[in-house]
Amino acid sequence: TDYFYTYAPHYIKVGQGLDIPNLELGYMLIVRICLLITKDYAILFAVTSAIIIGLTFYTIYKESPYPALSIVIYFLTGYFFYSLNIMRQFLAISVLLFSYKYLVDKQYIKFAICAIIAFFFHSSSPIFLIALLLCDREVFDLKRTMIISILLLILGKYVWPYVIELIVNHTRFAVYIGSQFDKTQLRLSDIIVHAILYVIIYYLYKNTKDVGRKEKFFLNMQACSLFFIILTSTMYLLFRFSFYFGIFNIISIPYLLHKSDISTKKKIAVTIILMITLVGNIIKTNVITNTGEVKPYKTIFTVKNREFINEIQNTKT
Repeated sequence: TDYFYTYAPHYIKVGQGLDIPNLELGYMLIVRICLLITKDYAILFAVTSAIIIGLTFYTIYKESPYPALSIVIYFLTGYFFYSLNIMRQFLAISVLLFSYKYLVDKQYIKFAICAIIAFFFHSSSPIFLIALLLCDREVFDLKRTMIISILLLILGKYVWPYVIELIVNHTRFAVYIGSQFDKTQLRLSDIIVHAILYVIIYYLYKNTKDVGRKEKFFLNMQACSLFFIILTSTMYLLFRFSFYFGIFNIISIPYLLHKSDISTKKKIAVTIILMITLVGNIIKTNVITNTGEVKPYKTIFTVKNREFINEIQNTKT
């Protein structure tokens, strides 16, 4: 994982006074602050995890009517496990998750500050600025979402690869073109999961009175997440863009479930469908395919892992 091949070796190199290119300023600031305390890279993972989980759980506490359900969704969607691997991006995601209330409440200066902080953690975060256009209207209703999804699937093989490459060529992510990460993969199971999540959110949304900016924001975020999952068939790394939008499931589903006017029996039925979908998702990603090498569970504190990291570092130097 990125723990062993990227973050720990980079931490050691920075501690040795070496320069690491293409690392964001905010992340490097955390690294240098940690180095003032100790050269043991374990502290880096403790600090970043504290920030990610702290901001995420604070947002759940403040915004979710069912915090326990939000936490279950956070784990079963795999976001917790992804945050342990691609932690720079999830530092940015957790900041944007925290900031969404400023966007919905039209406190744009506070949102802009958070967006800048997120950018200093991961340079892909400006993709979330799409959200500025997705609060005032039901942009992606069921009909539009179905049409766009079908078009993305059809054009994915023949058109989007050239468009995406043209865009990426002018960014720091151009290094991925032609690399092992520049591969196409139709993640059918992920598309099904995110499509079901969209239908659940849309159903709750349509059965909610007094729909405002927050409700429209939640619906549009899940549609965007679905679109980027589909675009993974063009370039695998686009899967990670979906995280910026899909993370809001941990708030949107409990919020809409609580606010919707459907009966208690229907709410229970929706929850059961949600749990079946997400349990199937986590079994597929973290048990069968072992995404992020979660199984068997390992930590940065494991002796063998620390020896492995030191071996990698010695090989590179």
